[in-house]
Amino acid sequence: MNAAMTGRMAIKARQIPPGSAFAAEVAAGELVQIIDVRGQQVADFIAFNSQDQAEFLSTGVTRSANSAIMLQQGMKLFSNRRNPMFELIEDTVGRHDILYACCDARRYADDFGLEDHANCRGALTEALRGYGISHDQIPDPINWFMNVGMKQRGELELREPLSERNDFVTLLALMDTLVAVSACPQDQTATNGFNPTDILVRVYRTPPEPESSDQDQIDVMDNPDEIALDAVEA
Repeated sequence: MNAAMTGRMAIKARQIPPGSAFAAEVAAGELVQIIDVRGQQVADFIAFNSQDQAEFLSTGVTRSANSAIMLQQGMKLFSNRRNPMFELIEDTVGRHDILYACCDARRYADDFGLEDHANCRGALTEALRGYGISHDQIPDPINWFMNVGMKQRGELELREPLSERNDFVTLLALMDTLVAVSACPQDQTATNGFNPTDILVRVYRTPPEPESSDQDQIDVMDNPDEIALDAVEA
């Protein structure tokens, strides 16, 4: 176990099939881990300030604040108000996209002649419906594991992801947030290696405070039933 995970327990987890999404509240100090289960699969990631949904994760401000169009471990992800929302504390791939919008129904209809194709914007909207966030409020995502090349004259080229089985990124939440993650269903380009697969998301709680005295340890031993109940509830 690495230092970031020491003392932490996963409190939420969801394996997401292509064309679906998962939303969860993540408190400041908690971790979000996004895992490419089989490799070469993109995960679209968006987030909001859970106390004020008008503040959201901004790829534009993140590019500007980091003076970069590619994310690196140790960088912070910023909101549209230039507040840091997350820190990228682990990254086993090192190649992600913060340029492309998420795919939507219009993209498949206009570019590929496909009606009613599964898409990330629709999936994210459905996952966030219970939080009152609509289709038009979905911001541009961070596309974890997406491999975008830039040609000599600035043209963008979609390439197969570099991520392999069980590669992951881990984010430290720097404020109370509402996050949503979709497993991109794009099967018409190299975005997902022409074969969309699952994404796994885990949320880890903040490590418990260390016991402060011998008396605290005695109190814990005197109440084994409470410990068992806490474990079940967690």
